Formats: sequence, structure tokens, C-alpha cells
Amino acid sequence: MIAAPDAAPGECSPAVAALAGAREIIDQALNAEVPPGADEAAAEEIAALWAQLDQIRYQALARMARLYARGAVARYSGYSTLDKWLVHHGKLPTAQAKDLARLAQHVHEETLPATVEAVEKGTVGLGEAVVIAKVTDKAVQTRDEDHFPDQAQYRQGFEAALVAAKTERPALSVNQLQAVARQVAHRLDPHRLDRDHEAAHAARGLVVHDTFQGSYQLQAWGGSGDALVVRAAIETFTTPPGEGDTRSRAQREHDALIAALRFATTHTGCDNTPAPLAQIRIVVPVQTYLNAQGQEVPALDEHGRVIPAGVVHELAADAEVVRMLTAAPTGQVLDVSHSRRLASARQRTAAFHGHTTCAHPGGCEVPVAFCQADHVTSFSRGGRTVVANLQPLCGPHNRAKYQRELRTHQQQGRGRDHPPDRVAVPPPRE
Repeated sequence: MIAAPDAAPGECSPAVAALAGAREIIDQALNAEVPPGADEAAAEEIAALWAQLDQIRYQALARMARLYARGAVARYSGYSTLDKWLVHHGKLPTAQAKDLARLAQHVHEETLPATVEAVEKGTVGLGEAVVIAKVTDKAVQTRDEDHFPDQAQYRQGFEAALVAAKTERPALSVNQLQAVARQVAHRLDPHRLDRDHEAAHAARGLVVHDTFQGSYQLQAWGGSGDALVVRAAIETFTTPPGEGDTRSRAQREHDALIAALRFATTHTGCDNTPAPLAQIRIVVPVQTYLNAQGQEVPALDEHGRVIPAGVVHELAADAEVVRMLTAAPTGQVLDVSHSRRLASARQRTAAFHGHTTCAHPGGCEVPVAFCQADHVTSFSRGGRTVVANLQPLCGPHNRAKYQRELRTHQQQGRGRDHPPDRVAVPPPRE
């Protein structure tokens, strides 16, 4: 007679036995035939089961973090960190295991109190808690330490704002939470995006590589404002797939980029330039556009991406401006005005008269045909849209002019918007 191998110590615990018994009942329920008309109820049952499993995983993660902190598990298992243990025992991909281990560590160290409370109440799921921990860590690492020297205080404020957003809007998805995180970062440090955009634009570049196979590779990088223009151009010239069109999305977007470039080359020097084909829709609060105190709400494009105020000013030089009156705090639109161009065609012609190139004081060779109608005294500083206050500036010099004004504004207001010893967290809004 051969003795059965001993079971692992943990497999005989009451918790494992209870879960095994519950699994038999769940197996029977899930394998049962769903009667006609009961599909919705069956789906809701599975969603509730999923939530319960998330709670079990969360509690197991917290317990493993405590065990790893004691050191014994790492010694006997041979896995020095919790994420490695999760890869082996949880059969998880490395990236997912690292994210779960990060959350577990924060739970053990009590550095995400609002998230822990929300998970225990059931208002935040495990996947959402993982995202909150990840984006909060990133925000803490990339914060402006001059404005926010207290790491713990910044973390607490950032995390609390994310949890509040999820509590107020339970339907927020994980992807939408990541978008909210960018908005929270803007509210805490409104000028951070402009500094990042300025640095990214300064490091911009484009390289075209010819390959031995007779093809080419195009690589470009730059600021978020440039990305908006590139996306808008590609979307404008992208044709929807028709019958018999076997091109992939990447191939259609490549063809759209080539079409946009061909359009640009064939209209160089054209006196009858057509109306703009590409559209970039941005909603910007008045306070944010004017760089006023308390500019809590960022500018957003139609996809919910946060847009630096500097990019808004740059694009506004040749934009249609539509005034919208909204109700606070819901954001409901109460009234919409007619669109107004910041500089009409006649104003541009009159203001550009006598100029052949960009009016930058240091000299610039960009022809006026490629320049923007810049306000000499900025529109956000009370400058009027009249011929005497307009001048032709190319995109880079228009951007540089705004950045100089922004730095001056920041230096004058430094210490008032964000005192180093306090992190004001406004309630997240739509």
C-alpha cells in the first residue's frame, strides 16, 4: 500500500476548505443553463462574483505584504520580493505582478489610506486600486520638489483626489481614472504642463532612415501641441475603410500622412489658400486661459487629454473662439455664442502689410504666409484684436514669446498659488 503524499500545509486551512466548498456551489450555478430572458441577471451575478474574488485577492495581497515584511517567506520560498512570488505562485505576467506588489506594499505601509478605505467599502475595485497606486507613485516621483517638498503630503492629496473622483463618479473606468490623474496633477501644479511642453519642444526632432530593403522609417518627437497638429492632420486625411479595402489602421494612417504632405507641397505659395481642413477642438476655462489665480480646471481636447495653456495660446492665434456659458459645478452648457476669429482675414492682411517675414525682433526668415497673427500685448493680458496690436510671428517665436510671459507671471505669483508647506486639493470636477 502506497501512502498518499502529504498536502501542503496551507491547503488544509479552514479558509482554503471554505473556498473549495464555495467553488463547488459556484461551479453548479455557473454551469446551469440560463433561461430565456435571464441573461442580464446572469451577467450581474458574474459581476458580483468578480467583485467578491477581487476582495479575496486584495486581502491575500495585504497579508502577503505583511508576511514579506517579516522576512521569513522570502527566506524559505527563495523569492526575494513579493512580485517574484506572485509571478511564480500567481502565474502572473511580470508587469502585472509588479503593479499588484506595489499596491500591497502601500497597503502594508499605510501610505494610501483613502484607497484602502474605498476598497474595503467596495467603491473602488482591485484593478482601480492598482491604477491609483501606480499613477500616484508616478506623480510623486515627477512632482516639482520646489513647490511640493513634502512627499507624503503630496501623495496623500493626490490619492485623495483620485478616490474622491471615483466615489463621485462610480462609472469611471480604469482608463478614465488615468485621465483624471493628469487633471489632478494639473490642479496641483497648473504650470507643470507648460514646463514639460517647453522642455519637450526644445528637444524636438525628426529623422527619416533609409533601409537596405528599399523602405524608410520615420521617427519624430516633440511637445504635446505638435502631437495635436499631427493627429489632426492624420485624422483629416484618413479615409474610412471601404468595401474591399484590406489596409490596416496603421497603413491607412500612413497613407493619410503622405496625403497631408502632398497637399502641403502642392499648395506652397498658393494665393487662394483653402479654409483649414483639420480641426482641433479644445475646451479651456477662462481662468486657465488668462493664467488667473485659482486656475484649477485644465484645458481638455475632445478626447479628454490635458492640454498645456501654452499650446492653447499658440493654437488660438489662428483659431475660431466659441464662448460657452456653463453652470457650476455641473458644467452644464447654458449658452453658446457664435464663433469669433481672433484675427479676421482683413485684419491679418492689414497687420502683415510691410512684413515679408516673421516680425521677431532678433530676425527670422519664415515667410509671413506661414506666420500666425500674434497679439503684441497678449490677448490674455487685455490686448485687443485690432490691427495696431497684431504682428506676424512664426510658431516657434510665438511659443517662445508666450513662454517668456508665462515665466514672468510665475515669478510674480510664486509662493501664492502653491505654498510649499501646503497642498490644496480642489474637488475633482467633470
